[in-house]
Amino acid sequence: MERRRLGLAAFLGPERGLDFWLELAATLGLGAVEVRAEPRLAHPTELDGTARERLRHRLEALGLRPTVHASIHDTNLASLNPLLADAALKDLLGAVEFAADIGAEVVVFHPGRVPSEYRHDPGALEKAWDVLISNLRIAVPHAEKLGVKLAIENKQRGSNRDLILTPKEHVGVLEKFPGLWACLDFGHLHTLGFDPAEFARALEGKLLHVHLHDNRARGDEHLPLGQGTLDWRRCIVALEEFKFRGTVILEVPDPDGLVESVELVSNGKG
Repeated sequence: MERRRLGLAAFLGPERGLDFWLELAATLGLGAVEVRAEPRLAHPTELDGTARERLRHRLEALGLRPTVHASIHDTNLASLNPLLADAALKDLLGAVEFAADIGAEVVVFHPGRVPSEYRHDPGALEKAWDVLISNLRIAVPHAEKLGVKLAIENKQRGSNRDLILTPKEHVGVLEKFPGLWACLDFGHLHTLGFDPAEFARALEGKLLHVHLHDNRARGDEHLPLGQGTLDWRRCIVALEEFKFRGTVILEVPDPDGLVESVELVSNGKG
């Protein structure tokens, strides 16, 4: 796969700010960088108009296409607590506006979750879906108005019950909103035992964005490619078969492992 179709995700860390990841992406010859809209990295509340314009110019100077990953910490678009669900929606809307300001055409976001304590409450999951859909009725038109595409991401095995675990759940919410797109996370689906090609096929026509990282199928580890059990080659082949032309973001927080992953994918090694 050509390096210009690859990107890296910026990760939090006291020793590395956003500029570290921008420089690394440019040095590796990647085409994109996914800006995590998290506090102390690039949260919209921390970047005023001047800072956003400066970031946009920086990205342009480095030749990097920006995408934005909405905040994942302390947010839940499907929260059963209406106060928290409203706060999560406000945070997502802010991420969309931030994306428009820095020239990002895609905002990836998580669908929300039901805490593990509610797993045995038959109505909790249904209510959570209602909350998510209600929030999307506001978020999707807002993004379309600003020229930004929202891409909802499939989630991984965990103690909580995330809302999009299966291809059927992913397609189900996409069908409700013509202006909503899919982000396919191969690492996440691997923790649940799904076949990469089958999941990608289910999203055909709606697949806009991809996350790629490895794990040992027991949890979401974000390992460099080849250090887990994900058949990453099958993932790439599936994308090529379906003529996917979006960006593949390598979500690997270890810089050395990231460099190795870029080499594997861009050279077809392993």
